[in-house]
This record gives sequence, C-alpha cells and structure tokens, in this order.
Amino acid sequence: MSNEASIIANPTSTPAAVSTGYQAQNVILTALMNGIDCSNIIDGVGQCTVKVSGPVDVNGTLYSITADTILTPGAGIGNYLIYLDGSGNTLTPTLTMTPGAFDETKNAHYTAGGKRILNWLVKYDGTNCKAYKLGRDLFEDVLVAAGTWTAPFSKVYEIWVTGKGGDSQNSAAGEVTGGAGGGLTGKKRLFVEAGTVWTGVFSALSGGNTTFDDGVTTLSAQNGNQGSPSYNIVSLGGLGGIANSGFDIIFPGGNGGAGQIKDGGEICTSNGGSSFYGQNNDYRGGDAENGSTYGVGATGAGGGGSGGTGASGLIRIIG
Repeated sequence: MSNEASIIANPTSTPAAVSTGYQAQNVILTALMNGIDCSNIIDGVGQCTVKVSGPVDVNGTLYSITADTILTPGAGIGNYLIYLDGSGNTLTPTLTMTPGAFDETKNAHYTAGGKRILNWLVKYDGTNCKAYKLGRDLFEDVLVAAGTWTAPFSKVYEIWVTGKGGDSQNSAAGEVTGGAGGGLTGKKRLFVEAGTVWTGVFSALSGGNTTFDDGVTTLSAQNGNQGSPSYNIVSLGGLGGIANSGFDIIFPGGNGGAGQIKDGGEICTSNGGSSFYGQNNDYRGGDAENGSTYGVGATGAGGGGSGGTGASGLIRIIG
C-alpha cells in the first residue's frame, strides 16, 4: 500500500483568470466544510432541545438551525439520533432510533434515505434526555441481562465483559462451605460500523460464560466457579474465572476463600472471590452473603446456613 494521501493544492497569491483563478480556494473551502456540524443540543426532562446554532453540512450545502426545536422521544427508553428531514431551503430536526451509515466522501453519517444525521447521541432513560456530542463526549451503554446493543455511529468503542460471580453451596449443621470464585473481566477496543448489532448472553451457571458477539467477533468471559461442598474441617473455595476469548487485556476473577472450623468449634466461613469491580468480605456462620457487586462470588455458608448467589455479569460499551 502507498500513496493513500493526496495533496489539496494551496491557492496562488495572485489568482489567474476569473474562470480558473478561484478553483483552489473553492476546493479548500469545500474540504473545510465537508461534514461540519456546529449544532448545539441541550439536555432536558423528557425532551432535548436543538438550539439556534450551526452551520451543518448537508450533502455539500450549509444549513443553520434558526429556531430552537424541542424533540420528545416517542419510542421509549433507548438511544436516539437526530437527522435533518425534508428538502429544499428548510429542514426539520427529527429523532430516530435507526442508525445510518458513515459516508467517507461526505465525512458524516447519513440515513438510508440520504438525510444528514447530526453528530449527537441522545440517551433517554424514561425520565431524562442526555445529549452527547460525537468526538467530544463519552457515552456508555450497559447490559446486565440477555439482550442486544446496536452501534449508533461508526467509530472505535471500548467493550468490557465481566463473568457472573460463582454461587456457594448450603452447609450442614457444624459444617462450612467455601466461598465462590469471582468472574473474569476482559477489555476490547475495536472499530464498529454504525448499525452493527451485538448480542449479549449471560449464563447463570457457575463456571459458565458471559458472551458478547456480532457474528464475527466473540468476546467471552468465564463466570466464577462454585465453592466446594461442606466438609467437617475445611472446605475449598471456588476458582475465579480464567477462561476467555477475544480480549486485548484480561483481569481474572479471584478465588473464593476456604471455610474452616477452628479449634473449639468456631465456624469461620469464607469470602467470595473478587472481580474487577470489588470483593465480598469474610462472613462468619449462618447464611451466605450474595455477591456484592458485578462478578463477585458469594461467600461461604456455615452452621447449617444456605448458600449464596454470585453477582451478575456485566457488559459495558464505552463510545
């Protein structure tokens, strides 16, 4: 590969004939305005407002927002884009949940129908609208249960996947169980095209996997493993998640602690294995504690107590 960048010629200090003398200036002007978006959007309760602002390049023609425009999400919670609908001298800012595609010749995103999509993402949580400017603000989407995520823009995203924390088992009277392991966390940074759909799958099994994939790339993080059954003297903790695929960097889950009965019969149950997001403290006797935060394993149980449930896995997309 070579010669992929081409010069944009500077104008001469003294232009030539009118018919040709201003072409270099025109080329530079067109290059500078290509894809420009100087619009301004502000947050609101149940709405966002496109303020008087501009210019915005639409297929090579500059438009300005000449009056404040209030937009109200009509399709419920989720991510919204704003495109300029219509034709001619006036266009209308309009909300959509359908991503377009990036047109490299126009240096901007456009709908399938050729309408300019502004460089803004509006996130609606059911109460508030929060606006994020592409290239200026970072936004984050989160999955904690099975579902899909669609990339709103063609850009580089940072994706974090954490496995579920392991569960711990019940203990019989006078016995203890080990704490469960924590889930592995992996991070991947990659370019994703607008409109690409990713699917998150959350296994509830100790030692299973939390996965996120688009049919081409699969990111998989192992859940923590279950603490061992009850024993009279000591029980082993479950192993933290270590199996993974697709990541740039990983943070293995911590092992669950071993439970034991000390001299004199004192029951000491064990901590749940840590994850990237935290850990469980030791728990002494009785029912186990559930995982405290994403990917953390349940503590052990003692003295006839019930086992606990590891904390859920987590998928985070930062763009």
